[in-house]
Amino acid sequence: MKVSELNSDELTALEQVLGYLNFSAGTQDPRFYNNLNLIWKKLTAVYPEETWTRLYDFLFEAIDHLSQQNDAFTNNDQSRVVIETTFDQLLRTYFMFHQDLLFHQSEIQLFNSYFIGRAFDLVLSQGPDFENLNTETLLRQFNDFIGYRPVATLESQKIQPYTHEWLRPVPLYIQGSGACEGPYQRVIDKTVKLLAETDEELLREACLDTNNLKEIAFDPRSYDFDHPANKRPNHHFGMWDPHHIDQQGCYDRFVIQKVTLDALMQRQIDRPDLDAEEALFEAAAVLAGTILMSSGINGWG
Repeated sequence: MKVSELNSDELTALEQVLGYLNFSAGTQDPRFYNNLNLIWKKLTAVYPEETWTRLYDFLFEAIDHLSQQNDAFTNNDQSRVVIETTFDQLLRTYFMFHQDLLFHQSEIQLFNSYFIGRAFDLVLSQGPDFENLNTETLLRQFNDFIGYRPVATLESQKIQPYTHEWLRPVPLYIQGSGACEGPYQRVIDKTVKLLAETDEELLREACLDTNNLKEIAFDPRSYDFDHPANKRPNHHFGMWDPHHIDQQGCYDRFVIQKVTLDALMQRQIDRPDLDAEEALFEAAAVLAGTILMSSGINGWG
């Protein structure tokens, strides 16, 4: 796909994405995720199975194209090194680093537009000396989720989880940006809308304030139903990330189990007799209910 094939909205989004990569310090601006999502949608329509690798090539092509058309893109050193570092140093290493933990997942299942956006923001936040970034340090900061992980307490030492157990959940929704382009987009959009319309008293009882819901993500690890850590009531539906807390002391990232999402999506496939909008509403209602149940167990933070 060529830059010349974009419509005016897509071209504007592309310019803003490259401008962000060239001048930002990784502020996690929702507009950046909106724009990246729009470009991702365009690429997905053409390259559905290799979108993330095509994005890499497309961004470099766009830099070359825009640097000839717009003086503002003449100095593009930061955007080039950020793209190279994010894809070649962080994302490719991430998949190899977790080849045992995520052996059942493919890159296209993990690397959606928001996941790549989070990777961009992490790299940007480590600047301006991008040339000397340490891959191990990047991975350690990017892998920020482990969920419920009991560890033994010994008098002689403090036991820590194994480094490879930490990973990055895959974002599906970011506050201010909406749901990520992909198979779960409509269900997530509808779920967030239902939660926003839920009675305030019920939300309080479930320890859920939708203003605190900064991100919804899914845990890409395979789920072992027989593991003792996964036998707590309602936690197998999802949980607030216990290590993701805002300045008010509240949880702000909810992580869903992928098996729950896939079950909801599969029902829509298995029941072609159902009206499409009705099936969508039912899936979103079930997901909203599971989030409320899990939130009630976890508490506010």
